Amino acid sequence: MYRIYYLVPNLQQVRNALNRLDDAGFGGDRVHVMARDNGELERLGINSTTPWKDTDLMADGYSGATRGFIAGLLAGYAVAFADPWGIDAHLGIWALTALFFTCFGAWVGGLRGISHANHHIEPYVQSVKNGNYLLLVDVDRKFQRNKVHQALDDYIDVRQHHEEADFSPLT
Repeated sequence: MYRIYYLVPNLQQVRNALNRLDDAGFGGDRVHVMARDNGELERLGINSTTPWKDTDLMADGYSGATRGFIAGLLAGYAVAFADPWGIDAHLGIWALTALFFTCFGAWVGGLRGISHANHHIEPYVQSVKNGNYLLLVDVDRKFQRNKVHQALDDYIDVRQHHEEADFSPLT
């Protein structure tokens, strides 16, 4: 999956870009805009970014769940096979402990993630706070990426441009 970033100076450039992308067949949930005031974008009917895109909630939550699962397997093994209560409950204790630690890890990771800006868009946050707008365009294939560039590169005023070839919200 490709994610393409365009930093543009004003709302008119955002509208121009969205019109050109819509004409090229890219619209809906593939294009989001980050602004200093996302409420302004919502009032105009423009897809604004959400906390899922603005923060590291997904990546850190997933990482926390993975680490919690591993810790839960180890703790479950220690508890289940040590038989501290004298009851034969190997598999049940192991599964419950792994489930608890997985959920706890996801919760802690989510708390950490929601308090940090998304590391993919971190280079643009200060520019957005200064009044610029960040367009995020998600495409699946290279020919679609080229089509986005054809639609936008020569037709809008771009302050900064970047793309990620192997984008995943979980990394």
